[in-house]
Amino acid sequence: MAAWHYCILLVYLLSPLKAEADDREWKEEMEKQLKKVLSIVEEQAQEIMTLKTRINVLETTNRMREETEMRLASSIHKTETNISHIVKTLDEQSLTLEGQQKRLLINSINEGTAVAFYAYISKDFTHIGNGHVFVFDTVVTNSGNAYNNYSGIFTVPSSGLYAFSYSIAVAGYHMSGDHDRDFGEISVQLVRNGSPCGSIAADTETSSDDEMATGFAILSLDAGDIVRVVSQNSGQGTFISNTYEHWAFSGFKISS
Repeated sequence: MAAWHYCILLVYLLSPLKAEADDREWKEEMEKQLKKVLSIVEEQAQEIMTLKTRINVLETTNRMREETEMRLASSIHKTETNISHIVKTLDEQSLTLEGQQKRLLINSINEGTAVAFYAYISKDFTHIGNGHVFVFDTVVTNSGNAYNNYSGIFTVPSSGLYAFSYSIAVAGYHMSGDHDRDFGEISVQLVRNGSPCGSIAADTETSSDDEMATGFAILSLDAGDIVRVVSQNSGQGTFISNTYEHWAFSGFKISS
C-alpha cells in the first residue's frame, strides 16, 4: 500500500476523536456562558425585587400622606367653621353688650350731671395699624363715666352740643422695639360713629426734634353716638407720650 494511503487512513481514524474533543470544548464553553447568563438573570431578579419593595414603600408613604392631608384638610375646615361661628357669636355678643352699655349709660346720667372727661396715654409706643383706635388709658377726669379707658371710646349719654380736644406727639428718636429708619410721623382723625369729624398730623425729620399737634372740634351729637381717635395710616417711628408730652383726649358737653 502506498504511503499516501496510510495518511488517508490515519486521518479517517483520527477525525472522530477531534470532533469529539471539539464538541466537549463547545459544551464546556456553553456551560460557562449559561452560568454567566443565569448569574446576570439572578442579579436582575434581585434588583427587580428591590425596586418592587421600594415602589411598595413609596406607594404606602404616598397613600399615608394623602390620608394625612385629607384629615388635615377636614380638621382645618372644621376649625375654620368653628372660628367663624365663634367670631359671629362674639360679634353678636359685642353688639348686644355695646347696646346694653349705651342704654345703661344713657339711663344712668341725669340731665343735671356734668359730662366731661380727660385722659392720656401713659407711655411711649410704636408700630400701630391703619384704623387703629387709640386707647387713652390714664383717666384724669370722667364726670358722668361716658369715657371708656379700655376701648378708648366716648359714648354720648344725652343729645346736645359737645366740645373735643385731641393731641398727638412724635419723636425725633427711636424707642426700644422701633426698627423704622425714619423718625416719628402719624396722622389721626376724630371719628363720630364711622364718620371723620377732624384730623391732625405730626411729622419730624430731625434727630431730637419732637413734633406735636392738637385738634379741636365742636359737634352736635345724639345720645348713643360714639366718638374716638383713629389712625389714618400705620405711621412710622416712635410716638411720644410721657412726662414731657402726652397723647391726650378730652371732651365735655356744652349744652343740650
